[in-house]
Amino acid sequence: MRLQKFLAQSGIASRRAAERLIAEGKVRVNGEPVTALGARVTDSDRVEVEGRRVRPEAPLYRILLKPRSCLSTLGPGPDGRTTLSRYVNDGELGWKVVAPLDFPAEGVVLLTTDGELAERMSRGGGHVPMTYHVKFQGAIGAQELERLRRGWRWMSRAVRPTKVEPLATTGKNTWIGMVVAESRPRVLKAAGESIHRTVLKISRVRLGPVSFEGLKMGEHRDLTKGEINAIRRDAGVVKTDA
Repeated sequence: MRLQKFLAQSGIASRRAAERLIAEGKVRVNGEPVTALGARVTDSDRVEVEGRRVRPEAPLYRILLKPRSCLSTLGPGPDGRTTLSRYVNDGELGWKVVAPLDFPAEGVVLLTTDGELAERMSRGGGHVPMTYHVKFQGAIGAQELERLRRGWRWMSRAVRPTKVEPLATTGKNTWIGMVVAESRPRVLKAAGESIHRTVLKISRVRLGPVSFEGLKMGEHRDLTKGEINAIRRDAGVVKTDA
């Protein structure tokens, strides 16, 4: 196994960050510094990062239903604001928050110790489909729906949902269901701007194949093997020793 993958599977860092550690001479194998990115190791080798021995462990994957008015971080919140640490009592395992939601948004977020997956999805979600329920101000008609289906632009790039459907309306507000491979809710705010409507609420109800069903706000569960494989596949994380 390549050394950078070994470090990523140990939860030390993403593979890219692990490559930097190696290049900076912070990694030793069997007592000797290694700076070659092509170096390979086995389970019998002693690997140390800045003097601390590391061992690969099976990555952990967890889905958590984030409440509104909660920061998507496991650290302390500024000004006493609630963070995900309130709902995670084993933070020492080295969880990383993947596909975080904005403070006012609610819905499913992914926690994992898989550094490689976290790195891939930190760049916007890859091709992992995210299902959102979005509350728009005002009545949304057929013309606006078609405009959303054609997509919009955000940060100078095209965003194209794979599904847009009306869910409910009061006349004053409209709920729209939307599937888009974007993990950042601010992308959906740009959707509102494209049809000149204000986005009032964002709820992520599904992340890849994983839904919030069976969970109350603040609750979590471990992912099944099938769910893990599907998310890693869509994120472009391929099983390989290369």
